[in-house]
Amino acid sequence: MSSQKPQEKTSNIDLCCTEIGGLWGVYFQESMTECFLVYLLHHLQDKEIIPLAEEALSISQKRIDKIKQIFLAENFPIPAGFSEGDVNLAAPPLFHDTFTLSFIYMMNRLGMINFSFTASNNVRLDVLDFFNECIHTSTEMFGKAVRMMLEKGIYDRPPKMNYPQKIEYVEKSSFIDGLFGMKRPLNAIELSEIFFNIERNYFSVIVMLGFAQVLEDKKLREFIKRGKKNKRAAD
Repeated sequence: MSSQKPQEKTSNIDLCCTEIGGLWGVYFQESMTECFLVYLLHHLQDKEIIPLAEEALSISQKRIDKIKQIFLAENFPIPAGFSEGDVNLAAPPLFHDTFTLSFIYMMNRLGMINFSFTASNNVRLDVLDFFNECIHTSTEMFGKAVRMMLEKGIYDRPPKMNYPQKIEYVEKSSFIDGLFGMKRPLNAIELSEIFFNIERNYFSVIVMLGFAQVLEDKKLREFIKRGKKNKRAAD
């Protein structure tokens, strides 16, 4: 971990609530990601995945350091994020090597969405530049993860659907009630949302199932089990 030395303030504009909230949230997200990747790399054997995981870890560490620099320059308290004390490298491998690839894919897919939203709420240029860089690196890492998943044959593509033969217009309000009233085929947007919600929830269930096997705190283990049950119910 880098030392918290005083930083020179690069802007005479104080951070606003959206910038503080955005940086704070990303700090926690990246500190969690760092813990995951340190553990996954400790057990990882696949020589093709290792360099990508190391790159992902380096990106998270750089983001954490950058946020620290911004907060220190503002005399803003550094968040108490996740740390090496939250990682038990003595725990046995909980996932197959390809899960690391899925983890990089999922975190960067979600990152592209979250960073874009957060960037649109920030106007201080140094913070905006930071989130633009996050969008760029997440997009690159997402592409690398997808490419490797396709090469290894583990990428689940969204469902295919028949092309329409002609343009059709919604003429009745009953179209909106299609899922609950008169039956109709799902459209492309609805099918995409269902697919990605299932994918995200399934990923969460795998993570929680792994954690539940090694958690020593009984209350926390039961909490994780309830979360896994709720995710399955949501599907």
